[in-house]
Amino acid sequence: MDERTMTVEEREKAIAEITGAPVEQKTEFSGQEVPQNTPNEMLEMYRSANERKNASEVKTYKTILGVMCAVVALLAVAVVIVSVGWITEQGTVVTQIETVEIPTVVTEYIAIDPTSEYDHELGEDTFTLSDSNYGTILMYALQNVGKNEYDEECFALDEETGYITYDDGETYSIMGIDVSVYQGDIDWDAVKEAGVEFAIIRCGYRGYVTGTVNEDANFRANIKGATDAGIKVGVYFFSQALTVEEALEEAEFCLDLVDGYELDYPIFFDWEVVIDADGDTARTAYIDPQQLTDNFLTFAQRVEIDGYTAGIYANKKTAVWKYDLSRVDDYMMWFAGYSETPTLYYDLQMWQYSSSGTVDGISGSVDLNIAFVTR
Repeated sequence: MDERTMTVEEREKAIAEITGAPVEQKTEFSGQEVPQNTPNEMLEMYRSANERKNASEVKTYKTILGVMCAVVALLAVAVVIVSVGWITEQGTVVTQIETVEIPTVVTEYIAIDPTSEYDHELGEDTFTLSDSNYGTILMYALQNVGKNEYDEECFALDEETGYITYDDGETYSIMGIDVSVYQGDIDWDAVKEAGVEFAIIRCGYRGYVTGTVNEDANFRANIKGATDAGIKVGVYFFSQALTVEEALEEAEFCLDLVDGYELDYPIFFDWEVVIDADGDTARTAYIDPQQLTDNFLTFAQRVEIDGYTAGIYANKKTAVWKYDLSRVDDYMMWFAGYSETPTLYYDLQMWQYSSSGTVDGISGSVDLNIAFVTR
C-alpha cells in the first residue's frame, strides 16, 4: 500500500499493529471529532460528577439550615422583647394584694356640718351658710379672694317704698332694676321718673330641659325703651350650658342681640339651680364647679373680645358651692340675697335685694337692685 494514499486512521492502525498499542476510537459530533472513552474513564467521570453534585447539595442544605437558625433566633429575641414589655406594662404579678392608704382630699366646696350645739365665734377665715338639709354650715373662706367690706350700718331701708340705699362717705349706691318678658310692656319714662338709674335686661335664655337658645320676647323693646329714656343698661343671659362649646354659643347669641347698643353694665352670665314644679330635672342640675367656672370664663372671654365686660349673677350658695371664686374674682359679682344687708362673705359690686319691688311704669312686681359706686 502506498503510504501516500493511507489515511490518518489507517496509518495509526498500522502503527498500532506494529507496536501493539490500542487504537483510540473517535466519532464525529456536530462536525467535531470526540474521543471515545473507556468504561473505567466513564465510571471515573460519573463518580466525579456525583461528588460535585453531592457537594453542591450539602452546601445548599447548610445554607437553608443557617437561614432557618437565624429566623428561629430572631423569633426567640422577639418573644423575649415582647415578654419584657408586657411584664413592664402590667407590673409584677403578686399573689397577695397590698393595702394602700389614699389620703382624703377636702376641697373648698365641701361644707362642714357643725353639731347642734354650734356656738363658735366666726373667724376672719370662716362664715356660715343656712341649708334646708343641714341647717347652719360652717365654711372656710377661700384665700386671695376679695371680701365683702361694706359697713352694715350704712345701709338704709325706706319703709314706704321698700328701696335700700348705701352711703359710707366713700362708696354710695344707685338704684336699678332687672326685667324680662315677665314684666310685660314697660313705661320707661315713668321708670326713669321713679328714680331708676340702671336696668339689667334679659336678652335671652337656654331651655333648662330642651337646651334650645331663645331670645327674650321683650328684649328689643326693653333695651330701646330704657336707652331712649336715658337709663343705663346691661343685659343678662340665663345659661344652661353643659360645655364650654355651649357657653360660647350663648356668648355669640348675646353679642348678636346687643350689636349696635352701648352697654354701661356687663353682659351677665346667669346660672341658677332650677326646681321645676312638674318634676323635670334641669340639664345642668349636677354640673360641677370646675365645669361651671370653665363655662363662665369661656362666655366672659368671648364677650370681652368684642369690647364688652362680663359678670356673674348668683345667690350665696351658687357663688360659694358652684363657682371657683378664686378664678373669677376679677369679674363683677351681681349678688342675689333678700335681706336688709348683703350677706355674701365675698366682695360684690351689685346687689339684688328684692324680687317683689314696685316701680312706677311697671305693672306687677320687679326685682330691685343697687350698684355700688366709689366717689
